[in-house]
Amino acid sequence: MKKNLTHSLFWLGGLTIAILFILTLDQNLLTTTTLAIKYGLIGATIGGSLWHLAQRNQPFQKIVTVWRTPIPIHYIWFLLSLVLYAYQNHLILKNLSLSTTETISIVTGRTLTAILYLSFYWIGAHLASLSAPRSLRLIPWVIPALIPGILATNAFTILTWKNSLRILLHKIDEDAPLDLALQISAAGIHQSLSFVITLIISIALTLLFLSYLAHRFTKKITLTHKFALITLTLTWGLLNLEKAIGLTWKSRTALRMEQNLYDIHLTSIESDLSLVSYQVTWHKPTPPTPKPRTDKTPDIYFIMIESVRNDAIRPAHTPFLASFRDQECQPIQKTWSASNATHLSWFSIFNGQIPHRWEDAITTVREGQPLPPAPFFKLLQKLNYRLEGRTVCDLNYVGMETTNFGSPHQFDLLKSAPPESDFAKLPLSTRETQNREEAQASILAHPEGGNFHFLAYDSPHFEYNWPDHFTPPYSDYAKAGEFHPYPSSRDIELVRNRYLNALAWTDYEISRFITFLKEHNRYQNALIIITGDHGEEFQENGSWFHCSTVAPEQTSVPLMIKWPHGTSAPPQASASHLDILPSLFDYFESPTFAELPGKSLLQQHQKTEVIMTSFCGVMGCAMAWHRDGYTATFRWYQPWKTILPDTISLDNITGPNGPLDYTTPAEWDQALHKHFPDAFERYFEKITPTQ
Repeated sequence: MKKNLTHSLFWLGGLTIAILFILTLDQNLLTTTTLAIKYGLIGATIGGSLWHLAQRNQPFQKIVTVWRTPIPIHYIWFLLSLVLYAYQNHLILKNLSLSTTETISIVTGRTLTAILYLSFYWIGAHLASLSAPRSLRLIPWVIPALIPGILATNAFTILTWKNSLRILLHKIDEDAPLDLALQISAAGIHQSLSFVITLIISIALTLLFLSYLAHRFTKKITLTHKFALITLTLTWGLLNLEKAIGLTWKSRTALRMEQNLYDIHLTSIESDLSLVSYQVTWHKPTPPTPKPRTDKTPDIYFIMIESVRNDAIRPAHTPFLASFRDQECQPIQKTWSASNATHLSWFSIFNGQIPHRWEDAITTVREGQPLPPAPFFKLLQKLNYRLEGRTVCDLNYVGMETTNFGSPHQFDLLKSAPPESDFAKLPLSTRETQNREEAQASILAHPEGGNFHFLAYDSPHFEYNWPDHFTPPYSDYAKAGEFHPYPSSRDIELVRNRYLNALAWTDYEISRFITFLKEHNRYQNALIIITGDHGEEFQENGSWFHCSTVAPEQTSVPLMIKWPHGTSAPPQASASHLDILPSLFDYFESPTFAELPGKSLLQQHQKTEVIMTSFCGVMGCAMAWHRDGYTATFRWYQPWKTILPDTISLDNITGPNGPLDYTTPAEWDQALHKHFPDAFERYFEKITPTQ
C-alpha cells in the first residue's frame, strides 16, 4: 500500500510539475490547455519512470519490456477521429479562394498531420498509463477519449458560425478576465451559463462512457513499437516533402491561409510570409488636456449605429441618411472605423487613441483604480456641458462604460440595458424609440446650448430587428437568426435584405429625431455626428457579419458630421474615427491635440488611415493602412491579444490595379514609404526594417 502511494505521488508529481510550468508561460487559453495536455502526459510518464528507477526495479529491463510490449490500437477511435478531422478540414477549406490543386495539397498535408498527431496522443496516453500505478492507469486515456468529441464540436462551431473552435476561443480569451455569461449572451446563445456548463459536462461524460464501452467490447489490434516508429517516421517525411514542394508553387494567399487556419504545424518547413518585417516602438499615448479658448457651446448630438457599412447608406433603404450625408454634412470621400469590433472602435472615437490602447484603460479598471472619462467628455465637462447618454445594450460588456465614460462615470444621465433590468426585457426597437423620446423631452426641458446627447442604435446588429408596425423596404428576407455557414447567393441576398430592413428602421428613427430638432429650432446651430462602430460582411471575404477581417466590408463605415452654421469645414479625401476627437478639440480652439494619431477635419489633410483589431479571422491580419486607393495589411505574433507588438510584418500591398509585386524586402519597404509617407511618423517613435 505504501509502495503504491509513493508510486502515485511520483506519477502525479510529474504531471503537476509539467502543468504548473506551462501555466507560467504567457500564452492564451487554447495554447495553454493544449500544452498542458501534451506536457502533462510527458511529465506523468517521467514521474512514473523515476519511481521505477528509484525502486531499482530493473529500469533498463523495464524499457526493453515496454519496447517489446505491443501497442494496443483502438481502430474505431482512430478511424472516427481521422474522419472527423477530415470533415472539419473540408468545412474550413470550403468556399475559400483556393485552386483545386492547392486544396488537395493542403488536405494531404493536414491528413498526414492528423495521423501523426493522433498517434502521438495515443502513444503518449499508452506510455503514461504504463508508467502509472494500477489505480491511475485509466486517467491518461481520458485525453484520447475526448478527442472525437472535440473534433465534432469543432465541426459544429464551423457549421454554426463558420469559425473554428480555435478562433472562437481566441475571441473569448482575448478580453480576459473571462466572463462566460456575457460571452455566451453576446454569441447569441440564449440559454443560461449553468445550462451551457451542464451540457458541456454531460457531453464529456457521455464521450468518456462511450469510449469505455468501446474499449471493453471492441476487438483491438496491436502494433509493435518498431512498426509504429517506422510508419510515423515515413509519415513525417512525406509531410515535410509536401510542405517543401508546396512552397515552390502555391500562391501566397494559399500559404497564408494554411498557416493561419491551423495551430498545429509539425514541420520546420514553413515559409516566412512577411514581405518585410519591422522592429517598432509605438508612440506613447498623450491624452490631450482640454484648454478651450472659446465660449461656443453648441448642442452636440452623437448617434452611434451598430454594424453599419458605408455602402449600405443608399436612397433605396436609408433615404434620410443618404440625403443627410450628401446635402448637410461635411464632404468626405472615404470614411473608416478604427476597428472591426465595437469596444475597440468606441474607445478610439472618444479617447482619440489607436484601438489597442484600450488594453491600458481596461487594465486600470481591473486593478481597481479609478479611470477618468475619455478626453471627448473631459472637454465637454470643462465647458460645463450637460451630458446625457442613452444606449440599448449592456455597457458592462468588455468595459465599454468604464473605458469611455469613466469609472465611475460623471454623466448627468447614462442609460444602458443590463440583462436583469426591465429595460432590457423590452423589444430592441421599443428601447430605441423610448430613448429617442426621452432625449427629445430632455432637449425641450433645457435651453439651447451646452447639451450633449449620445444615442446608440443596435437594430442593425445580427439578428437584425424592426418593430411590427414598421413596413420594411424589402418583403423577401431571411427569418430572424437564420443564416447558413455555406450559403448560396440566394441565402446571402435574404440575410442582406433583413439587414437592410433593420437599417431602414434605424434610418426612420434617426429621421424622426433630426426632424424634431428642426421643428424646435435646435438644428441649425447644433453639431451632429452620426457614425457606425464597424461594418458588416455578407460573405464577400468568406465570412458573415464582423470581427473577422480588416477588409473594407467590416471597417468602412459612414462618418457624417454636420457642423454648426457658419463653421468652415473643407472637403476631405478620407477620415476615420481617430479624427473625431482632434476635430472637436479644434472646433473649441483647444490646441492640445497635436500628438494624437488623428487629424482635425476642420483643416485640409491627405493622410493614411489606420485600422487595428484583435479579431483577425482566417487571414490573421491585425492592421490595415489606407491612402489614395492603396491598402497595406500587417500581421504579428499572437494577433488575438490587444497588445501592441514590438515586431510587425507587412502582409500585402494592394492598389487600384490589384496587388503590388516586388521581389526583395527593400523594394517592399520602399513601396510602403512611397504610398503611405505619413504613417511612419504618425504611429511610431521608431520603425526599423529587420530583413
